Amino acid sequence: MLNIPKVSVIIPIYNVEKYIRQCLESVISQTLKDIEILCIDDCSTDTSIKIVESFLKKDNRIKILQLNNNKLPGIARNIGIQNSIGTYISFIDPDDYVKPDFLEVAYTKLEELQLNSVWFNIKIFDDTKKSFTKDNYFLKSDNGPLIVTSKNINIFPINCWNKVYRLSTIKENNIIFSENILFEDLEFYYRFFTQSKEIYFINKHLYIYRLRPNSILSSKKNRNDIFKAIKNIYNYLNKKNIFEDYKESFIQLIIQSIERSPNIKDMVPYIVDLLKQINFPKDYTRTDKNNFYDFLNYIIYFNKLSKTMQTLNKYYFGLIFGISKFLPKKSYRKKCREKFKKYIF
Repeated sequence: MLNIPKVSVIIPIYNVEKYIRQCLESVISQTLKDIEILCIDDCSTDTSIKIVESFLKKDNRIKILQLNNNKLPGIARNIGIQNSIGTYISFIDPDDYVKPDFLEVAYTKLEELQLNSVWFNIKIFDDTKKSFTKDNYFLKSDNGPLIVTSKNINIFPINCWNKVYRLSTIKENNIIFSENILFEDLEFYYRFFTQSKEIYFINKHLYIYRLRPNSILSSKKNRNDIFKAIKNIYNYLNKKNIFEDYKESFIQLIIQSIERSPNIKDMVPYIVDLLKQINFPKDYTRTDKNNFYDFLNYIIYFNKLSKTMQTLNKYYFGLIFGISKFLPKKSYRKKCREKFKKYIF
C-alpha cells in the first residue's frame, strides 16, 4: 500500500553549494517526520547536487529529479508538483531555511481548519551584513483567517515559499508556475488564490528568507519577465471568465510593476507590448483607476527625457496624480485613453 506523506517539500536547486546544506539540514530536522523531499536539479554547475547526494545516503525521504537543461525555478517547481504525492505541499528555496516546527505547525492548522493554504510571517536574513533585518514583511500582526478577494489580492506578498498548500487543490485546478521566466510566483499566486480564497495567517517567523546580492532576482537581467507573467495572468483570468471581477486589481498590478521597475526607460517597450496584447484601451473604458492613466502618460514620454528631466517628471506626475483626483473622471480618462491609443497605434 502506497504511503502518502503528510507534506511534500519541493526544493529547486541551481548553483547554491554555499547554502543548500543549511537548507536541507533544516528540512530533514523537521518535527513533522512524515514528509517527502523532492530536490529538482536545474543543471547546477557547482557541487550542489553532490551535497544533496550526501544527504540522500542518510535520509531516504530525499529524492533527486534531474532536468535536462537549465529552465529556471518555475519549471523545476512544476516538475516537483507533478511528482509529489503528499497531502500538502511546501516550496522552499535552496538558499533559505526553516525552523524545526515549520511543517508541523502548518499541517496541524490545515487539518484543524480544513483549509487549502496557511501563510507564515518570515524573518529576513541579510547575507551581506550577516544579520536579520527589521523589515515588516506582513502588515497583519495577529493570527487569524484572511480572505483574498478581487479587491485586496495585490496587497499581500505573492511569494510561494512562506505558504503551505493543499496539493489536490493545485492539481485539480491546474495551478502552475510561469515557465522559462522569472517572477514565476506571481502567476501561481493569482491562479491559486482566485480559486481558493480562504486562508489562515500564522504570525510566527518560521521561514528564514536569505537576502543575497547574487541571487537570480537581484540581477537586472530579465526584469521585463514580470510583464510576461502579467500577460499569463490576463490569459488565465479570461479563460476562467473572471477577468471583469479582477480588472481593477489587474490594472493596479501593472502600476505596481511599473513603479518597481529599476529603469522605466528600458521597460517601456515591454509595457507597451503588454498593453497592446491585453487590448488597452478598448476594453478599459470604465476603469476608475485614474492614476493608471497618469502612468501611461508618464511612460509615453519618459524615454525621451534626460535623466534630470526624468527625475523632475516623477514629481510632476505625482502632482498630476494629486490634481486628477479632483477632475471629472469620465472626461479625464477619455482624454488619457485617446492620447495613449494614438501613441500605441
